Amino acid sequence: MPALTLERLLSGIGFGSRKEARALVRMGLVELDGKVLEDPFVEFETRPENITVNGEEVPTVEKLYVMLHKPTDVECSHNARDHQSVFALLPDRFTAMGIQTVGRLDADSSGMILLSNQGDFIHKLESPKKGFLKRYRVTLARPFTEAQKAELLKGVMLKDERRPVFAREIVEERVAIDGVETDTVVITIGEGLYHQVRRMFAAVGNHVETLERISIGNLQLDQSLGLGGWRFLTAEELALFA
Repeated sequence: MPALTLERLLSGIGFGSRKEARALVRMGLVELDGKVLEDPFVEFETRPENITVNGEEVPTVEKLYVMLHKPTDVECSHNARDHQSVFALLPDRFTAMGIQTVGRLDADSSGMILLSNQGDFIHKLESPKKGFLKRYRVTLARPFTEAQKAELLKGVMLKDERRPVFAREIVEERVAIDGVETDTVVITIGEGLYHQVRRMFAAVGNHVETLERISIGNLQLDQSLGLGGWRFLTAEELALFA
């Protein structure tokens, strides 16, 4: 394995090509433990946990596993058309490192989005065969009836789909949204079809007004993350998808 030089380290964590990384070093913009590093070819025996670039302390991880609390009016696309891109909420260098969303939430939906630059991780979480259930909290335009609940649990046909889709679990609850007590429904599904939850409720004669993804598998949305906030997944959280 090639030696871990400073230029390789910087390039690997999204600070451009090696040539661009060398330029950052030669401009005096890179520090380690409070000391300016002047040699882009200096070698590290062990990878430092953090390095400072242009005044910002940066973790040196190359494999990205990120949780983001997506607001509404944000698109899960690198080429957003009508709204801000979810990737604009992350450091620019993550895009250079190849980060992608694990599935999507439409612009009108909020909640947990996972992102990674590891294809095997993305494929595992997106595959229905792996059994990672997804939970959504929704508010509805009309009262939710027992008949609608029974139909969703039994299965509904959606346009252009070959087989029925069904809710794995439905829980009705009353929560405070913007300080107002509101009836909500938490629905659990196993797939990730286009606008699936909205289409499922429409199929039984109701309409989703707000939709928030609150968990994937056993990983819950970190409620301490404000809208638009993000953080790296912990080793314990990654183990939930092993």
